[in-house]
Amino acid sequence: MFKFNFDVEDDTEQSTDVNHTTQNQEPASMQAVVPDAFTELFLADALNSLPSKISYSPITIPLASGGELSLPRRDLFDARFQLISQNADDPDALEQPSIHARSALHFLDAPSDLVPLVYEGGLKTWECSLDLASYLDSISSQFDVSGKRVLEIGCGTSIPSLYILHRIFSSPPSQNQTHIHLQDYNASVLELVTIPNIILTWYLSKAAELFRKSEEWADPPLELNITESLKDAFHQSLTTYGVHLRFFSGSWDTFDLRTSSGSYNLVLTSETIYRMESLPCLAAIMRGACNAEGSKDVDDYLCLVAAKVLYFGVGGGVADFVRCVRDLDKGGTVETVWEKTQGVERRVMSVRWN
Repeated sequence: MFKFNFDVEDDTEQSTDVNHTTQNQEPASMQAVVPDAFTELFLADALNSLPSKISYSPITIPLASGGELSLPRRDLFDARFQLISQNADDPDALEQPSIHARSALHFLDAPSDLVPLVYEGGLKTWECSLDLASYLDSISSQFDVSGKRVLEIGCGTSIPSLYILHRIFSSPPSQNQTHIHLQDYNASVLELVTIPNIILTWYLSKAAELFRKSEEWADPPLELNITESLKDAFHQSLTTYGVHLRFFSGSWDTFDLRTSSGSYNLVLTSETIYRMESLPCLAAIMRGACNAEGSKDVDDYLCLVAAKVLYFGVGGGVADFVRCVRDLDKGGTVETVWEKTQGVERRVMSVRWN
């Protein structure tokens, strides 16, 4: 099990204390776990599985412009309560909960603990996801996401995608059709935090202003009632703003780009290069998602990776990622486009595929 202590605290105070990562020996049964296969999670099903009310807290993203952006993030204790309630409503699940339910409950209590091929940290908001959102803000005048196809790999709480959706929902409706696809190893992460965070971001945006007024919305109590009228309004806004959302879970080596309808203009990932064994699969899915084999112009895609320079105790980091990209079939180049050199070094990198 890996435990990272340099994350963003759930009480929304950003931690500046950094401790070394620890690596413990896993039992043989854990080492033999079979990776989860590629699966699509449908939005309608996820919405129907939500409880009648969810709670949330704001998280602040420092922007490159010097300002700040506050985005809502579902509380983990609320997600835990949802899982417990679902098991309570199902006698069979209460008596013999599935391995996925047991894992989700465990890691909701310890979201910084990473177990390869079981739980990859998606319940926690990690520092570099904020860096990536801030960098996207800094290039927003040069790279317009509207009308593009976007893939966030290892999305977790999906801060970069939430930033993109916030911009779309804060702008006038467009005829452009924007496709945003989010992937995480764990389907439970998509159900419990990714999709609720997207709904919350929409609800607090300009796009939901009329709906809030119709619901006699007052100063936010940091809770949101999940009603049928809210679901309908959310779907209507997606249509009005030309936003198409899809969600995928499973291991990177099983990701099917044909199912996801091909290549992307913007590929994003943050805090995903910590494990050396997974780097080849990550690089391969990024290359495929950018459609490097096609005849695209050099400026037709943007592939961004946000990460710490070194993940202590695990072995992964920027140097290993750069070597992996270089050594991949036909290879590629990695350029640092943003970096923090004080304290724990962090970077945002742009990848170009040969």
